[in-house]
Amino acid sequence: MGLISGIQSGGQDVFRSVEGFSDPDRRRGAAQIGRRVAPASLVTFTGRVRSNVEDSVVGLPKLTVLVSSENLRGGDDPRAGDGTWHGGYELLGLVTAALDGALVQTDRRLAQVDEQVAFADDTHVVYEQRYVVDRLTELAAPTFDSVVLAGSDSLVHVVVGELKAETAAFAFPGIDGEYRHHLGMRAREIVWTGQLRAPSDAGLNGIETGIEVAVANPGSFEMVDAWSRTYADCVCERFVRAGRRRRHPVSGYAVQPFALHFAQLNV
Repeated sequence: MGLISGIQSGGQDVFRSVEGFSDPDRRRGAAQIGRRVAPASLVTFTGRVRSNVEDSVVGLPKLTVLVSSENLRGGDDPRAGDGTWHGGYELLGLVTAALDGALVQTDRRLAQVDEQVAFADDTHVVYEQRYVVDRLTELAAPTFDSVVLAGSDSLVHVVVGELKAETAAFAFPGIDGEYRHHLGMRAREIVWTGQLRAPSDAGLNGIETGIEVAVANPGSFEMVDAWSRTYADCVCERFVRAGRRRRHPVSGYAVQPFALHFAQLNV
């Protein structure tokens, strides 16, 4: 609730009231917030998303945020202290910007699931936003040659390829079975995938330039992933922009989906 109550515009609080509510029923929540002067917000814990029974993984906790706004067709304007109009869509945008991706603990963040109208009449509209509380598993950015190559704001997952040994098979006439010569271990592929993110296009350009310099460098270096696993003798082989660059709808960051391919020469 503190994240919502802290939303300001023109130096003034946007919401006139922000409260918690213990009943997960949407209709009773809409009735409760309808008794508050708009703009108002109500936050409630509504259980967990469907669990993954096959993998024995419990579902993520869910939070529901109700946002009450005056209907444009009637009632007083819910204006901020500076006179700025905050209609329903503006209020929803401010709440999304404050909550989506926000850290609520060191290793937990909020992620918005969906948004819809919960109630509407001639004077008020109540919107419902649903969030899950996701646990961060990769708490450290991966490094290559002790450099956070993808930038500190990017979303990077390290996928470690198969471990492969080169062998030569042989057999003897009249003797059952097959034998082989072990010729040694071969290079293992490691791929970084995710999204490159930076607050500006210039920042993202700098990240991409640094990656391209690493690809052009023939030297091998140590890689450390987010799980503190260390891989020696890695070379950066290929940088793939997986689609077009775009703007993040909430933060405004420049975003580029990518894949960065490495080869671990000596396993």
